[in-house]
Amino acid sequence: MKKVTVVLQKSPFNTLRNSEALRMSLGLTLANNAVSVVFTQDAVYSLLPSLPENIKSPIFGRHIEMLNTLKCKLIAEKESMEERGIKEAKFSVEVKSRDEIFKLLKESKAVITY
Repeated sequence: MKKVTVVLQKSPFNTLRNSEALRMSLGLTLANNAVSVVFTQDAVYSLLPSLPENIKSPIFGRHIEMLNTLKCKLIAEKESMEERGIKEAKFSVEVKSRDEIFKLLKESKAVITY
């Protein structure tokens, strides 16, 4: 099984970028990959409760929930959350430090950034 890590970095507001990255991550699970999704920088806002129609973004929560159901690792960067004053996420994610995420990236066979 190949370790694949998808790294989301951008805000979910006014864009399809994060929704498409999450949808692509779901597709990666079909090829017998061990998929991890890392939310860093402004992408951590994707983990908050939101009304997609108000932020001009497609619904992406269902993608996160399905990734959880498929036992994919969902990771939020601790420092990014702290810098933005986010204390907890709406979705079930692991919170890891930059150093821990760097180690995960080094162990991955493929890293896809968005």
